[in-house]
Amino acid sequence: MARGEKKKGDPEKFAEDKKKLMKGGLPENIADRLSFQTSGQKQVGQEDKILILWKEFKKCYKSEAVAQAMLSKNTAVILPQLNSPTKIKGTYALLVKRLGKAGAAEVIEKNPGVLVCSPAGLEKQTNEDIIKAAQLVETLDNNKGVINAISGAVLFSIVGSFIYRIVTVGATPPGL
Repeated sequence: MARGEKKKGDPEKFAEDKKKLMKGGLPENIADRLSFQTSGQKQVGQEDKILILWKEFKKCYKSEAVAQAMLSKNTAVILPQLNSPTKIKGTYALLVKRLGKAGAAEVIEKNPGVLVCSPAGLEKQTNEDIIKAAQLVETLDNNKGVINAISGAVLFSIVGSFIYRIVTVGATPPGL
């Protein structure tokens, strides 16, 4: 490694990257999340690419505050491994063309992740399918607490069933 070069995973490099993202207009909590979402597949110039995607993403919303709120729901939309400015522009333009500006705004506020879709792929979907998908995402987001509680209860009951079976089988002497 060259002198002065930062190692992958270096806390100083992480802090530098985070500062660059924040200087580009991303809130601190989003900059933190993005740094961990790369799964070790960091690309050269990734922060610049993220900021380009952020700039394009913001154009789809009526204000930067709304864009930040939507980004907190789904940061995948500005990960260069998953998205591109062309996808964001094209998908948003397609939504506006098909649903109108108000309809497109409603869809991307319910489901900002739709902006990761390719325009060609989205074009094959009906307006009804696009709207229903956005409504599903909104319903799931609004019910995360209930969904987590139910999944926890199901997991607990499965584990409990295994433990009960092990205890009852283990308590029975062999041959009976």
